[in-house]
Amino acid sequence: MPTRLISRILRVNHAGEHGAVAIYSAQLARARRAHPDLIPWLEDTLAHEQTHRTRFREAMPVRHAKPCRLMFVWSFGGAALGALTALGGRTGIYVCTAAVERTVHRHLLEQIAFLDRADPPLAQIVRDILVEEDAHLAHAEAHHNTNGPFARALAALVSAATETLIFVSTRGDSLRLRSALAAH
Repeated sequence: MPTRLISRILRVNHAGEHGAVAIYSAQLARARRAHPDLIPWLEDTLAHEQTHRTRFREAMPVRHAKPCRLMFVWSFGGAALGALTALGGRTGIYVCTAAVERTVHRHLLEQIAFLDRADPPLAQIVRDILVEEDAHLAHAEAHHNTNGPFARALAALVSAATETLIFVSTRGDSLRLRSALAAH
């Protein structure tokens, strides 16, 4: 079980970072036309996500893990999510980032709790990435009204989409991992 679960964790994390690259790339394209003040932050965030994707990909071979077979879904879904949320302007971009990162934050914490025992070097990679993901979350939350009706509705939609992709990519292991950790 741990070996299979570690492979699935790597698979979903790599795919998720691939999706994040697609989200920020689409948002950056819109920001270049409509919100040039967001370009530096989006470029930095995109660079972080590209580095995260590379780190997870590099961790795969030694653990006999392979990329997700649904990478095209993460590419298309991320690009569509990024483009659609960017139509909501700054608020849409920031709400999307906050919703995705909040969801990812919870999953990464669960993974770290498991990996600390099962694969400490991978736990450290996840921990390092979590620091930057948390910075993205803090920045996004500081730049939009989280209580507005548009923000709440969009955040719920983005979180649900993110959870669904994580569930599908781990073949349900994300829920089993959460249940196992809650039992301890």
